[in-house]
Amino acid sequence: MEAENSVVKLNEYAQRTRSQLRYEDVGSVGPDHIKTFSVRVVLNDKVYPDGTGKNKKEAKQNAAKNALRSLLDAAANCTENEPEASTATPPLAGILKYMCWLNEYCQKHRLSIRPVELTQLGPNNAPQCCSFVIGDKEYPAGYGKTKKEAKEEAARLVYNEICGSKSTEVSCYIHLNSNGQVHLSSTEGGEYTGPNIISMVNHYCQRTKCSHDYILERKCGPPHNPQFFYKLVIDSKEYPVAEGKNVKEAKQKAAELAWTALQEQSDWDSKVFHSCNLVSNLCLNIGKFSNLKGCKMYNIFLFPITKAQSPDVKSKINKNAGNNLDEKKTTQSVQSRFTSEYDSIECLGKGTFGCVFKAKQKLVHQYYAIKIVRKTEKALREVEALSTLLHPNIVRYYTCWQEDSAYQWDSTADSSSNSQPTSNSSTKFLYIKMELCDNKTLRLWLDEKNTQNMKKSLQNSKRREESLGIAQQIICGVEHIHSKMLIHRDLKPANIMFYQQEVVKIGDFGLVTAENYNDTKSLIERTVYKGTPSYMAPEQKNRKTYDRKVDIFALGLIYFELLWNLSGDKKEIWDNARNQRLPQGFYKNFPQESEIIKSMLCEKPEDRPEATKVKTDLEEYIHKNEQLKTMCCDRRTV
Repeated sequence: MEAENSVVKLNEYAQRTRSQLRYEDVGSVGPDHIKTFSVRVVLNDKVYPDGTGKNKKEAKQNAAKNALRSLLDAAANCTENEPEASTATPPLAGILKYMCWLNEYCQKHRLSIRPVELTQLGPNNAPQCCSFVIGDKEYPAGYGKTKKEAKEEAARLVYNEICGSKSTEVSCYIHLNSNGQVHLSSTEGGEYTGPNIISMVNHYCQRTKCSHDYILERKCGPPHNPQFFYKLVIDSKEYPVAEGKNVKEAKQKAAELAWTALQEQSDWDSKVFHSCNLVSNLCLNIGKFSNLKGCKMYNIFLFPITKAQSPDVKSKINKNAGNNLDEKKTTQSVQSRFTSEYDSIECLGKGTFGCVFKAKQKLVHQYYAIKIVRKTEKALREVEALSTLLHPNIVRYYTCWQEDSAYQWDSTADSSSNSQPTSNSSTKFLYIKMELCDNKTLRLWLDEKNTQNMKKSLQNSKRREESLGIAQQIICGVEHIHSKMLIHRDLKPANIMFYQQEVVKIGDFGLVTAENYNDTKSLIERTVYKGTPSYMAPEQKNRKTYDRKVDIFALGLIYFELLWNLSGDKKEIWDNARNQRLPQGFYKNFPQESEIIKSMLCEKPEDRPEATKVKTDLEEYIHKNEQLKTMCCDRRTV
C-alpha cells in the first residue's frame, strides 16, 4: 500500500461510509533536532494504532496507513467467519449493492442493460422473477419477494458470472484478485457539502495543462425529485461519483471530491508543477491477501489516486503494477518551471523583499510580473490575500509555485542574495505570477507633478481632476479589500501602480492581515509596529490593536498629497496634515476635498468614515462637478 495515498484513501472511505474521521496529535519525543512525532486516527470514536514520523505530515500518513491495515484485517477476519454464499435471495440490509455495481460496470464498458421482469413462482415461492440482458448476452434469472429483491438477486448472478466465482458476501466494496492486486469499483456517492471550488479545479487543470470533463453517470428518480450522478475525469483519471439534486450541485460535489483527493497527496506542490516526472502504480499489491482465492468483497473504499502521466509511460506502469511498493524510486533533477515556461526575462526591481521580473510566458506569448520571494509567513499571507481578491483596482494574481532556488540573472552591476540559490536546503522560494503593470508608480507621478511650477501646480485644474479620478479608484480597491475582511496596512504611493497609464492598481499585500476579532493571533500580530511610519495611523504607531480604519487614514494622506505640492517644507506640512491641520491655501483652493480629507484623518478610528462612505462622497462630488461644467457650457452657448 503506498503511504503517500493513505490519507486520501481513508478520507474517501470516511465520506462514502458517512464515518466521522479525525486525526489526533499524540505528541513528540526526542531532542529538537531529531524529534519523532506521533499521530493517530479516530474513526467513529474508535482509536487506531499510532503513526510515527520525522514530521507531523509523515506521522499522519503512517497513522492513516495503520488505520487502513486495521480495516483490511477486520474485513479479512469477517470473511473467514462467513458461511458459503447461498443462491437464495440475500437480505438487502448490509450487502453490496449489486445493482449499483452492475450500472457502473455497464457504463464503464459502454454496454447496454435491459431487465426482463416476470411474475412466476420460483425457489421458496418467490413470486417475482428478473433477468438481465447485458449487451447481446442474457444472464440467469433471479427471484425475490418483491421486484427490487428480484432485480438485486439477478444483478448478483450477473456479478458472479462476470467475476468468475461466487463472492463471499461481506458488507464491502473492494475487489481482490488471486494475485493480491486491488481492483476497485465506484459506489453510490454519499452526501457531501463544501465550498464552490469548480473554478479552483479549472485553474489547477490550466496550470498542469490537463484536460478535464464532468461526466453524467446516470440520472434517476421521479421528475419532481430527480437525482444526478456526476464524476470528474482529469486526463483520463476518473474521480469518485457524486450525487446531487440538480446538475450544478452534482458537478460541485464531484469537483470537491476530486479536489480533496488532489490536495491530500504528499507531493502536491511538485505534482502540480512537475507532474510529468512523477508516476504511481494503478493497482495496490497487498501481499497478506495473496492466499485468497477468487474475488472477495471488503467494506473499504480504496480508490488509487494516480499521478499525472505522460502517454509514453502508461504502458510501463501497467506492466509493473504488481512490483514491490517499497522499491526505491530514482531521483530526478527537477527543471525550473520559471525558466522552462518563460523567456524574455528582465529584472524590474529588487530589494530585501526579493525580486520582481518581467517575463513572457511562452505558451500564450503574454508578459507577466513574476515576484520571487523566500517562502515566509509574510509571503504566504500575501499569496493567500491576493488569491481572494479580484477587482479592477487591485493587481491581479494568477498563480504561484514553489522552487528550491531563486532565479539567477546575469548582471555585472547588480548582485543580490535573493538571486542566488540558497545554501540551506530547507529554504524554499515562492514564484508569484501577477499581471504586469506599468513601471510608473503613484510616487513617480507625484514627483513629476511637484516638479512643475509651484503656483501653477497649486491651482492646476487638470491635476485636480486627475487626482480625483485616482483617489476614486484607490477607494474602490480599498472597499473591496475591506469587504473580504482584510486590512492592507501599508497603503502608500509606492505601492500604487498604473496599468496602461490610466487604471490604478493597489499592490504589495505583504503586510495584509485578516480582520477577525475572534482570532487571538490576528489581534496579537496587529500590535507589532508594522507599515510605513509616515503613512501609519496613530493607533498603528502606538502599537494598539486596530482595524480596517488604518487604511482610511493612509488614504486621506494620499489624497492630500495628490492635490497639494509638497516640494517645499514637507516635514512641517506633513506633520500638521496628520493632525488635521491642512494649509490655509489648501482650504481655499480645495474646500470640498478638505472636508473629505479631514474626516479621513480623525485621530480616533471610530470617527473616520468607512470606505463605502468615502466612495459615495467622491461620487457625489464628481457628479456636482459635472453638473457645474454642464451649466457653464450652457451659459456660453446662450
